[in-house]
Amino acid sequence: MIHAPSRRSRVLTAVLVVGLGVAAASCYRILSTKISTIENNVIRYDGKTVMVYGKVTERYDLPTFKCYVVDDGSGSVGVVTRKALPRIGDVVHPKGAVKSAFKIGKRSLIALIEPGPTAPPPKKEPPKGPLPR
Repeated sequence: MIHAPSRRSRVLTAVLVVGLGVAAASCYRILSTKISTIENNVIRYDGKTVMVYGKVTERYDLPTFKCYVVDDGSGSVGVVTRKALPRIGDVVHPKGAVKSAFKIGKRSLIALIEPGPTAPPPKKEPPKGPLPR
């Protein structure tokens, strides 16, 4: 004899599903590095790959490169990319290498360089001429 699931187990399942959804949505915030932390420790982060989380406040689509600015409330950083640019106001979580261009007094220019698409490996040509015996 099989019993129908009780109301209590259905409520518990619904709470569990909602809880997992909220946890998954906030993972980027938990795993990201605050921009102010990068700005305050430029030497430590220079060349390291990090992920930031924030809102796009500016975007620049130039012939030689694409760039947008992300602000997380603690600071802002430029992100250089080869991907399609997000719209202003979008919440993004770019991942890339920190590059420090220069520092003047307490202000420094920091950029995140997102990796470009990887090229497929070159095709190997079969050897020409007779096969060795």
